[in-house]
This record gives sequence, C-alpha cells and structure tokens, in this order.
Amino acid sequence: MSRSKSESVRNAFLSAARDVFLEVGFEQSTMDQIASRSGSAKSTLYRYFDSKESLFSALIIKASQGNDNEIINFLYCTGDGPQPISSSESAVDSLLFPNHEENCKDALTKFGHYILSSFHTPRALAARRMMITASANPDLGQLFYEQGPNKAIQHLGLYFKPFIERGYLYEADPHVVACHYFGLLESEINEAGLYNVIIQLSEQQITDIVSRAVEVFIRAYVYKSSD
Repeated sequence: MSRSKSESVRNAFLSAARDVFLEVGFEQSTMDQIASRSGSAKSTLYRYFDSKESLFSALIIKASQGNDNEIINFLYCTGDGPQPISSSESAVDSLLFPNHEENCKDALTKFGHYILSSFHTPRALAARRMMITASANPDLGQLFYEQGPNKAIQHLGLYFKPFIERGYLYEADPHVVACHYFGLLESEINEAGLYNVIIQLSEQQITDIVSRAVEVFIRAYVYKSSD
C-alpha cells in the first residue's frame, strides 16, 4: 500500500472515530462501529490502531499538529454555532484590551459571546463529556488538557500580562486572571450543560450571561484610581 493511500485510510478511521465518539460517547463506542462507519474491515482498522484509546489519542495529536490549537475546531466543528476560527490563538487575537474601560468591556463581551456561542452547543458539550470519560486514562486526559484548554488559557494570559504590568489591571498572575475570566463565563451554565440539562442557549441568554460575567471581572480586576 502506498504511503499516500495508507495515510488516507488512517485519516478515514480517525474521522469515523470522531463521529462515533461524538454520537454515542467514548465509553459506548466500539471498534466495530468505527470500522463500519469508515467503510473498512475491522481487521484493517486494527492494523492501524490497536484500541479506541489509541484512536482517541491520535485524534488529539493530529488536531494539535495542524494549527496551534486546531484541536478545538477539529473536535467541536459543527453547523450549530458560529463558523470556527483557525485556532485558539486567533480567537484571543480578536480580544484587544484598550486603555479605556468601556472599550475593554466591549472586547471582553465580544470574546465571551464567541465562547458561549461556539462551545455551549449540543455537539460541543457531547465532546466534553467524551473527553471527561476518556480521561479515566490520565495520559489521555493530560494530552487533551495540554493541547486544548490549557493552551487557550496560556494565550489569553499573555494578552492580560502587559495590562497588569502597566497598572490597568490589578497586579495578579496573568494565568489566574485568564482562568477567572473563563470561569465567570462558564459559572452559570457549565454544570447544567455537562449534565445535559441546558445544552442550547438563546442569543438573549448568552448576552445576559456574558454581561454579568464581564461586569464581575471588571469590578475585580480593572484599576479605578485613574478614572
């Protein structure tokens, strides 16, 4: 088998695995289902991957090798939300922090709206549940965390850092500030989403949640003495 054909078959298995994982969950999925979805024999699948754990690991590695944080789009790409951006870094690039609080609030609001619109959707939440289940294997859990959420936090922390250094934001660890910002965005609906209670938000709900989160963030971190 030629190298290009071999790579094509491997990618077909990865695509099939992703779809099956998202539809039925990591725990309930089987190698039979994945082989059937790909249109190839199970014996061929086992020539490439010896288990669904190795498939899952390969999905994460492949996604992370595209663009810096392409794993987010690779796993969550769906038609039920905004068009995905090329990477988490480019998402953060859209979040600018001007010197004026009003503009800063606008930027935080825009970014928060993107996060909730993109990642609090039925398919994105199904993907997160799959990740949590698969993370019973700590190596897989660490791999996903390092290649996905942790990179997004790191990038956002780099954007907060100069504003902390210039005194616009209170002195704090930029990583912690980034974690707090994301935490505020998720605090009202994260658990309800993961437990399959609230899996879709209206535009008004997103607007209200983001507004409250940004208001709390501004009160906590924006330095006021220069006002």
